[in-house]
Amino acid sequence: MGIVVTAVVVIAILLAGAAAYVRWQAPDAAARLLPQRSNTKRLQRRYGREYDRLYAKHGDHAAVEQELSRRERGRADLTIRPLEPADRARLTEGWRTAQTGFVDDPGGATRRAQQVIGETLALLGYPADDPEEQLALVSVDHARTLSDFREGHELMQRSHTGAPDVDSTEQLRQVLLRFRTFFEDLVGAEPSTPIAERINA
Repeated sequence: MGIVVTAVVVIAILLAGAAAYVRWQAPDAAARLLPQRSNTKRLQRRYGREYDRLYAKHGDHAAVEQELSRRERGRADLTIRPLEPADRARLTEGWRTAQTGFVDDPGGATRRAQQVIGETLALLGYPADDPEEQLALVSVDHARTLSDFREGHELMQRSHTGAPDVDSTEQLRQVLLRFRTFFEDLVGAEPSTPIAERINA
């Protein structure tokens, strides 16, 4: 009987010690997790849908944050230049020409709009040799509107499928809308007249 009582007392002491240890460690563990959660929230706010896109790809917050950290280091190595007034005027005119041409040639207009965006990125100083890496670096400065560009690019590809349930003209109009949001952010332009008022698609 004495052995049983002794065993129960020893087990109770061990359990109490384990509980005290867990309570002692828990605040420290929570404190370690707090900065990590705070950083995740900060990056989610900053990168918005671009963060979500990367999370859908990697399925892991740590991997997303590692990728964004890589991008930020790469962006820090670049010299991004503001557009010269003459370049801004030329690019804006190129954009207007593409937009005006939509009625007669929707496909050509959206391709031209995409070219104008490419020219703009190159003039700003984002390297153009790898388009996907270029967009990755652009995301550090223009994450919110880059998501519009990415969506527009996907719509553009979908418009060429020829599927019977795809209205390619409407798809391309949506492409131009999304591209314009990104373009105006890049050149620092004021949002222009809604495209629907000028395109009779």
